[in-house]
Amino acid sequence: MQEELAALEELQKLDLDILELSNELGSIPIAIEETRENVSHIGEILERERERLRESEEWRRDREKAVELQSDLLTKSKAKLQLARNEKENKAAQREIDTIRKNIQEREKETLDVMEAIEQYRKAIEEHTVEFSELEKHLKATEEEGNERMREMESAIGNTEERRAQLSSRVPDKLLRQYERIHKRLGLALVPVIEGSCTGCNIGLQPQMYNLLQRGNKIFTCPNCFRILVYKKVEDPESGAEKQD
Repeated sequence: MQEELAALEELQKLDLDILELSNELGSIPIAIEETRENVSHIGEILERERERLRESEEWRRDREKAVELQSDLLTKSKAKLQLARNEKENKAAQREIDTIRKNIQEREKETLDVMEAIEQYRKAIEEHTVEFSELEKHLKATEEEGNERMREMESAIGNTEERRAQLSSRVPDKLLRQYERIHKRLGLALVPVIEGSCTGCNIGLQPQMYNLLQRGNKIFTCPNCFRILVYKKVEDPESGAEKQD
């Protein structure tokens, strides 16, 4: 019976190893995908900034053309002023000149404003281009390291499962099925009993069951959580001798 329990304990250790390896294996693609999403996010920001830059430069060119057009109109209006034949024509030409000059000032201010925005966009694009390049390198390294690590994990899981299969053959079928059922439901199927209590659910065992468990002639399960119980001796930390319950 003790050999069967020892085999189950070793089996549980292997199952815990497999679980840990499987969790790590599953976390690697998640980490890669998170890095890929970061790269994609910065790429989208970069593309939006480039689009805003293109729109701003086009808008600047339109303002500059508007200034050129207004400047041509100003030249013509000044010519009209020179040719004015009376006060009425003089005032009309002057009002036209004032309006055109105001329009030119407004367009020039708009041009300066958009040039400042363009400079900010260019600076942001430069910074995000560097960040994007670094993230791409990081993604490539993460993928390469992750793929290598996953191959290692898959190999380790395969080896551990092979050892588990060999170990399972040493456990009676009925006991193995019981273990598998508990393991699937609760995770830990075997738990030690220390100082008369099940460490799986912390319930105290009846003295008669505890005494029988210590003899090691029969397999017991906890009456509360139904895990398989394993008696563990507790040594006195000072003397090193087994403590008496």
